[in-house]
Amino acid sequence: MSDDTQVPTSEAVASEASAEKRRCRHCGNFFSPRFEEEAYCCSGCRVVHELIDSGGFNSFYELLGRQVLEPAADREPGADQLEEIRETLVQIETGRANSDTPAQITLRIGNLTCTACVWLIDRLFQKHEGALKMNSDTARSTLTLWWHPGQFDLIQFVRELHQFGYPAGLLDESEEGPADESRSLLTRLGVTGGLALNTMAFTLPSYLGIETDDQLARLFTLVAFASSSLALAVGGSYFFQRAWSALKLGALHMDVPISLGLVAAYLGSLAGLIFGIEGMLYFDFVATFTFLMLGGRWLHLHLLERNRRQLWARERDLTSVFLITDTEGRQRIPLRRIQAGNHLEIPPESLLPVDGVLLDDQARIHLDWINGEPDPVNFVAGQHLRAGSRNAGTLPFLVEAHEDFGASFLDRLLDPTRLADEDVQSSHPVLKIYLLAVLFVALAGGCGWILGGNGITASLQVFISVLVVSCPCALGLALPLLDEMLLSKLRQEGIFIRRHSLWPRLRQIRTLAFDKTGTLTEPVKRLTNPTSLDDLTQQERAALQILTDQNHHPIGRALHEVLTARFGRSNLAPCPVSDAPGSGVTCQFSKSEWRLGRDDWAASKNNTTPSSGCTLSRDGIRVASFHLEESIRDGAAEQIHHLQQDDFGIYIMSGDPDRDRVALTAAKLGLDPEKVFANLSPKDKARLISEQPPDSILFVGDGGNDSLALDAAAASGSPATGVRAVESRADFIFTGRGFHAITQLFSASKRRQHIVTAVFATAILYNLIAVGLCLAGLMNPLLAAVLMPLSSLVTTTIAARI
Repeated sequence: MSDDTQVPTSEAVASEASAEKRRCRHCGNFFSPRFEEEAYCCSGCRVVHELIDSGGFNSFYELLGRQVLEPAADREPGADQLEEIRETLVQIETGRANSDTPAQITLRIGNLTCTACVWLIDRLFQKHEGALKMNSDTARSTLTLWWHPGQFDLIQFVRELHQFGYPAGLLDESEEGPADESRSLLTRLGVTGGLALNTMAFTLPSYLGIETDDQLARLFTLVAFASSSLALAVGGSYFFQRAWSALKLGALHMDVPISLGLVAAYLGSLAGLIFGIEGMLYFDFVATFTFLMLGGRWLHLHLLERNRRQLWARERDLTSVFLITDTEGRQRIPLRRIQAGNHLEIPPESLLPVDGVLLDDQARIHLDWINGEPDPVNFVAGQHLRAGSRNAGTLPFLVEAHEDFGASFLDRLLDPTRLADEDVQSSHPVLKIYLLAVLFVALAGGCGWILGGNGITASLQVFISVLVVSCPCALGLALPLLDEMLLSKLRQEGIFIRRHSLWPRLRQIRTLAFDKTGTLTEPVKRLTNPTSLDDLTQQERAALQILTDQNHHPIGRALHEVLTARFGRSNLAPCPVSDAPGSGVTCQFSKSEWRLGRDDWAASKNNTTPSSGCTLSRDGIRVASFHLEESIRDGAAEQIHHLQQDDFGIYIMSGDPDRDRVALTAAKLGLDPEKVFANLSPKDKARLISEQPPDSILFVGDGGNDSLALDAAAASGSPATGVRAVESRADFIFTGRGFHAITQLFSASKRRQHIVTAVFATAILYNLIAVGLCLAGLMNPLLAAVLMPLSSLVTTTIAARI
């Protein structure tokens, strides 16, 4: 094969195909095809689809229906993860008090979202010898397994789960923390709902005009009073506590008007009960309103927590480190226990958590967490390694720590300054005006009736009725439903919202800043001469599959991605692969030595015509050369162009030290060179963001060197990396290889704002009518019982239009 063959670049292919959008046959996400027959958004999805098909599990797609999954990662679980599970497995099987007792373990499972997922995992589990029972909890993304000790291969099952797109890890009970707020609300909601029904049942006879004697009517009223009081104590106390906490901090919280309406209605009803004024008995309102507001709050919290749970389950911890000592040998230790002078073993793909010196002869290191540099760098014994360096080799390496973890820059970089969510029901801009207006109208109406000579009872009834009917149903019920439907729709597009407070912040954004590597560009490079794979023989392609299957080098990953995407998964038996740092990888296959790497090393027997690409050779003779390039994400250029037309300022803030490479990416995207920055440290990125007008900048990044920038920005996002330390700092996460999240978020924000405006307009109209009736003295408990649910129904119907 000649190296001079003219083939279109991957950018040209992507540009030609950009007009076409396809849904992945496995996960259902949209993608732009890179070649005509491409049916999957990534190689991982193709592998999973083939595994499901070959395993006879096609009913999975029937159960899945129109659900959209996260794209599958075609990678093995981390060696450190498997070792941790293996250690736990030994403890479980040897630590049982009774040898006849089944072994049990609970795993955290990523992407466990629906019945189809549970069905597939159960089929995979049951086909293993020794498997007994499986319980799943999709709300917590957990899987509990029971098996016969010594018979069930847990490690192989975990590997299978990962192959099928369900990354598994040990459930750490300490990271569970307190019960989710939505789960604690569910009991309150159920009890309050029962009490509300009871209150309405004993109030209904009076509304329907059913004649009862005075004693029975009094009994019905007392039962309604008791039920309403209990509903207020169980459900209303949730709002009272939060309203009081907000007022002590000087904040006007959504729970303040809710609490005010409940207290006014209850006290007014109590006064009506004591003085025998039927027109002030709003006990059914108190119970029903408490139930509706509590239901809206539960819905709001439940969806956000479900998003977080799903993200948390598919993410992995930052790193795993082993301490090497003469007395205790090798033991896993928490990062906080690392001290200067410790000898640490860093497994493949794990991060070095502290500065140190390399003790092994050589190591291949990724610096992408430090400076965004995508290609690994070779280090030798005695060289200094910075915290955040990642093991890019296939074997662990040894380091002597030069600092305690508490003094490490990585510890400061990952300080959880924004991990806690802002209050999901924080003040709406018009809330203060609304509350003051309600109080003013209620007081003015009551005083007006007193001045009109109508007596204290009539004026008090007007005052109470205004506070009762002007309930904030639009904020308390319609908006949670709106957000539930909106987040569900975004989740189908591969966008996960971590914080509801993102929506008001998005409206202020006028500047966008992006990291380059892995954010604007694809995490994996693209092959510019894909026809070179078609020209390989079956044996040559098999050798290339072996050399790239477990290869973590960016070039190896890129070749493995395109090989799998075009030709499917390899069924070859595992074959040992040797790593030659700085040169490439080699293996013995089919009685020949195969090499993949630098041309002068791989093609040593015909290097008279050197190639600039990555070379595959057989017994020192070049078989093919592969040329790869850093590729822009699907649709990025188009989306950036649209954002510029909408007058957004666009910046690139990259840690990549290669300024020319960053400039080339910016040129492909049509960005102003003056807004492109390279070789930035984490502090530099945060400083540049802080120089922008407050609350105006959104930053998107995916590495450890982006953490300070994610914290400094008014809003932040990250492509799905699977690294909890990064993703947990972002307001939103997006999956897939496309660059679609930003424009979709702004579009969703605009749609949401339009519907919120419609909901508020309807609520204002309702309040004008209802308050007008109150001021005219025409409001009564029956009319209030009709108007309030009617307004809730109308506003929630409008919200459902999203």
